[in-house]
Order: sequence, then structure tokens, then C-alpha cells
Amino acid sequence: MNETKHICDFLENNHLLTLCTSANSDLWCASCYYYFDQKKMSLFIMTNKDSHHTQLMIMNKNIAGTISPQPKNIIDIKGIQFKGKIEELTNKDAEIANTIYYNKFPEAKFISAPIWEIKLTMLKMTDNSLGFGKKLFWRQ
Repeated sequence: MNETKHICDFLENNHLLTLCTSANSDLWCASCYYYFDQKKMSLFIMTNKDSHHTQLMIMNKNIAGTISPQPKNIIDIKGIQFKGKIEELTNKDAEIANTIYYNKFPEAKFISAPIWEIKLTMLKMTDNSLGFGKKLFWRQ
């Protein structure tokens, strides 16, 4: 089995992540819609600069998070834990990312918020359908 492909397929078939941010001694998490770019191994989110999590990630670009549906059957549990660095996109990069984001989430066209790229540095996937507690890894 190709672990990276399995992880990428999961990322492409989901759309909601929990973003975890911190700076100094402050911590905060937020739920964000994302799209995944396999070639860049990046997640793209849209979030307002006034939010608490954004203020923290501006101070500390190292972030973490999770992506996990909520199945009722334990054998169906699959999920991702990730680490990465986040940066606000501008100019042409932002235009390209916004176009893709708006195609995936058309309602986002009505929100005025910057788009951010999470450059993934580490992924750990748990997939119980491959065996209870089976772990798959990807690292930059």
C-alpha cells in the first residue's frame, strides 16, 4: 500500500479541519473549511484577521490540527493529525488559491477574509479500516 496516496485520498475527500494555534502562553482552536493541494502538500483555509486564532498564528506560524469525520462504528474511524507552517497568501498566489477555494465552497465568495496556506510538515493518519489502530505517516 502506498501510504502517501492513502493519506492524500483522505485529505481530498474531506473538507473540515480543526486548526490549533498558540503564542506565548495562549492557545486556541478553530474549525475551518479547507482544500488540499497534493502537489504542494498544502491545505488552504480562509479566515478573518480579527479572529483570535488568526492573531495567534500571526505571532507563531507553527500550527497543528486534526481532520476527522465522526463515524459511529469504531472500525470506521479514520483521521489525520498534522503539523505545518501557515502564511497569508497575497497577490497572484492569493488570486489562484481564492479561485480554487470559491469553486469548492461557493458561499465563501460572500466572505471578506484572506486565504492562508498551511505548508504541511508532518501527517499522521489513523485508519482502523486497515487494522485497529493502524498508523500511516508522511513527513516533509
